[in-house]
Amino acid sequence: MFQRLSLTVFSFLSVALTSFGALANDNIDAVIEKVRTPSYDCPNQSLLPELEDTLALESLTSQQRFALTVAKGQFLICRGKYEEAETMLLKAIMQSNIDESSYAFASAIYQIGFSYDARENPARCKYYQQAQELSSPERHSDIFTSSSLGLINYCSETTSPEIRLGKMFGVLKRYSNDGSPGELAHIHNAIGLLYGDLEQHALAAEQYLKAHEMGLLVYEGSNKVSILISAIVSLLSSGQTDRAYQGILELGVLNSEIDTPLTNFLYQYALSIYYRKTENYNRLTYTLPDLEKASSNISSSLGELLVNWHKAEICLHDNDLTCIKQYISGIEALNDDAIPPVFRSNLDYLSFNVSMYIALQDLAKAKEAHEIYSKEVTKRREVTQDSALIIGAANLYTRIYDLESAIEQAEQQRKNTLYTAIVIFLLVSGITGYVLRRKHLARKAIDPVTLLLNANSAIARINKLDAPKKGRAIAIAIFDISNLREITRKMGSTKGDLVLRQIAQTLQNVTRGNDILGRFGTEQFILCLHNIEERSARQFFDRVQSALDNTFENDATSDHIVVESQMSVFIANEKITGLNDILDDIAMSIDMGNRSGDN
Repeated sequence: MFQRLSLTVFSFLSVALTSFGALANDNIDAVIEKVRTPSYDCPNQSLLPELEDTLALESLTSQQRFALTVAKGQFLICRGKYEEAETMLLKAIMQSNIDESSYAFASAIYQIGFSYDARENPARCKYYQQAQELSSPERHSDIFTSSSLGLINYCSETTSPEIRLGKMFGVLKRYSNDGSPGELAHIHNAIGLLYGDLEQHALAAEQYLKAHEMGLLVYEGSNKVSILISAIVSLLSSGQTDRAYQGILELGVLNSEIDTPLTNFLYQYALSIYYRKTENYNRLTYTLPDLEKASSNISSSLGELLVNWHKAEICLHDNDLTCIKQYISGIEALNDDAIPPVFRSNLDYLSFNVSMYIALQDLAKAKEAHEIYSKEVTKRREVTQDSALIIGAANLYTRIYDLESAIEQAEQQRKNTLYTAIVIFLLVSGITGYVLRRKHLARKAIDPVTLLLNANSAIARINKLDAPKKGRAIAIAIFDISNLREITRKMGSTKGDLVLRQIAQTLQNVTRGNDILGRFGTEQFILCLHNIEERSARQFFDRVQSALDNTFENDATSDHIVVESQMSVFIANEKITGLNDILDDIAMSIDMGNRSGDN
């Protein structure tokens, strides 16, 4: 009897312990699932205490402890503690009893690569490559996407930029139909990085701002501001200081809500760069102590270098030569590896070095610093002037814009599905009215003979053009066909409209899609180029006139007809005002030229 009772009690305890162990494992797995965050996002910082408590349990399996450790690494990275996360994760992946096919292992490898990436360490490529091999579009897709974007941006030095642009577009296209806002934000951010490498900072800023807008829908914590800081830097690099300041104001609001050491650092970092760029040294002096404090809170060596640089900028502004000498001594005492590549390639920093040595009247050092600066400027110029890169970037921009339009339309259709029965009549009526109005306006804007813009439409579009960028111009040319009547007489008196259409077609063939081309008068055509170098504009107009004169060269029925044209050009380096008076003067100069030719 006693033995039977003992066996019963033992069996009950065994079942109870087994059930308790299963329940505990379920709770641990639930915590792991709760703190697991996509590679392109940051976890909710409020979950960190629960994660730490779970990690302290002795009942964890090795795989559970590993998964929680990897999740903690992502918390640390999002707090800007890259080195601490890297050390912890490198130790974790060295364990022998870890499932290398698990999401946690692939995530650990990617995070190590990202921690190297944050400090521009070339070792990032090794880990991005491994993370990509451990994942696929179907398995651990977020890691596959993140590692693929990292490889395209940073590990494709031997691949031409246009191929990298194409690969980036391929990634965006793959996620265009059903990608989440977080995934699309991640991709647009990567495209912004690539545009930045091509020195296309305005395009980069546009991509960053799109990524930021999408990311706000899903991102948590410091990830809400990490893309915005990139947009601010790109806006400053492209001279858009007002828009950059608006971004800084938004960054300040987000920082007050999130209030982590990393977001505090990013906010102070943005302010200091803005004040330096705008040469507001009083405000820079005021904000530097806050940047210094924020840098120490995240142990940022980059922040420390930035603080010292900006302090030296203030010394240079105040002509404090002793302070400048101390700064130079400190920099010279550092190893080359201690100065990150972002400093060695920063034109503002290189220019500042030249200015320091000039202030100290050390001409030899100033010359050496100037040579370094000149080499970097030349390298940047080669990148920006490489037509293949610019065309590739422009093509990618167009394709991305078209794709984004398709995404927006698809998203709008999904939102309208439930309301289609109610609003179908209004939509059809509105679209029909819109189309009819557009067609009516289009007919009014087009010259019926040449199918080009009529004079009023062409002038209206030119009047709407913004001021050209620095070093660029708005160029206008009027082409007058002085022998149009003679050509019509040779071709046949009934073919006047055909002659004009053929001339218009020649002009369309040699101009670009964004040029403004229209019929200006009975025998005159107007062409406007925007944001173009003056020399390039004149060369382009010469090519247009040459093509115009040879319109009928290959026409077997034209009996060697040559178009005789007069061209008058006007070039402005600022927004055009008083266009009608300008065009009257151009037309008058053509008339005077024709009269002198007749005489």
